[in-house]
Amino acid sequence: MGPVPLISGAEAYVAPGRVHPIYLEGKLPLQASTAAELGLKEGQVVQASVKLAHDQPMLMLQGRSLAAPGLQTSQVGESIWLRAEGGSLVPINAPPLVSRIATLLYKPDVNAVLPELLQPGSLDALLSKVQRPDLQAQWRGLQLSMAQLTPGALRQAMMGAMGAEVWLAKGLQPPVQDTKQLLRKLIAELSVSGTDDSAESDTGIVEKLSKAVDDIEASQVQAVQAQAQQEVLFSMTLPFADSNPVELTVRRGPRQEGEQAVLTVNVHSKTEDLGPVWLKTQLMNAQQIELTMWAEQAAVVEQARARSYLLGDELRAAGLNMRAFHVVHGSRPAEVSDWTPSGRGLVVDVSA
Repeated sequence: MGPVPLISGAEAYVAPGRVHPIYLEGKLPLQASTAAELGLKEGQVVQASVKLAHDQPMLMLQGRSLAAPGLQTSQVGESIWLRAEGGSLVPINAPPLVSRIATLLYKPDVNAVLPELLQPGSLDALLSKVQRPDLQAQWRGLQLSMAQLTPGALRQAMMGAMGAEVWLAKGLQPPVQDTKQLLRKLIAELSVSGTDDSAESDTGIVEKLSKAVDDIEASQVQAVQAQAQQEVLFSMTLPFADSNPVELTVRRGPRQEGEQAVLTVNVHSKTEDLGPVWLKTQLMNAQQIELTMWAEQAAVVEQARARSYLLGDELRAAGLNMRAFHVVHGSRPAEVSDWTPSGRGLVVDVSA
């Protein structure tokens, strides 16, 4: 087996995944010019995903849409592994080494479990089940304070959320505070210390913790893949000791010729006083800012509108110009993500 160049980050934890390959009858012919553009070589293995294009299921491979006979609409969102043979693409079983990464890369909901687990008191209750004061101390070190939140504390939390693998790969010492490592240690403790009476309960807890780890690693894998596409995409959940967790996503699309890419920061929080609040910040040309806020409580909406001039003053003092500030009464509508893995960095050479 030849070399397997994969994306870095979560590959240290590669294990058999849950991506089920799609089996198609026959081969998928590619024109010579298309194959050359994709850079496919004989025996090379690549991964494609099934997407809808003009209401038809198509294979998305390295940013290209390919027609494939036999695809069904019900298969949209699934993945397929293909090997180049004689100018055609042949469906094959997913290589075990990369199936874990593929599962995380195409995970539809990155933060499905983690925000619930990081609610104040939730993880504390789980840590009380094990005699590990060091883990309890680590958890206290990970929690931020909403009342005393500083840029430095936020920066440290984001560095930890990137994962120890990123820093080790750069030859740097990883941050001490790492939520994923804490969860893995807790999983290990619960797996070996469970009693017969609590075995079923512990199994459910371990499964929930494992899904939370998947949330973190999906964000890390997608961040590395986005970087390979010359984009920025990173999601994380910030834990607080005195407040509910806050979901944070940073997104920057590819640079367009003659234009600077827009940096978008999305924040989702929920407190007893303010209720659910969503804030979308877009930074353009390094100085222009557009803000959109959604809040379910009418009083919060009125307060935000009344004090918007104060925010504008603070931004101007920081050298920024608030071009627009929209406040919407209601929940933020669901949006379809405009980011799609192109396949760059996922081309795997497993030729014999």
